[in-house]
Amino acid sequence: MEDFYLTIPYGLLVLAGGIIGYVKRRSTASLAAGVGFGGLLLAAGFASLRAFQTHSISYLALTLETVCALVLMVLMGWRFFKSRKVMPAGLVAILSAIMSGFYIYKMATRKHHVISVSSV
Repeated sequence: MEDFYLTIPYGLLVLAGGIIGYVKRRSTASLAAGVGFGGLLLAAGFASLRAFQTHSISYLALTLETVCALVLMVLMGWRFFKSRKVMPAGLVAILSAIMSGFYIYKMATRKHHVISVSSV
């Protein structure tokens, strides 16, 4: 499975979560984090999709996806352990841990050559 299949929905969830946090609690920190991380994840997801369409691999996109997921996992995990609130911190930490594992797996198993399409 290609990473953009999960990255784009993950980025949309992070973005929506930041917007919802702002609307419900007027939390500018939630808005900034949601828009920032969600935007970066969406940009990386679409860059990965674009690379896939051109039969290449975007290592930059995969690295950005991994870093965003790891940072969200650590920050939201720390926030969860401080507050013991599952929503939103615990949920985002768990989702980010799963995504981090997926991205690390993709990095470890990625072929180190560009896929070429032969003409028929």
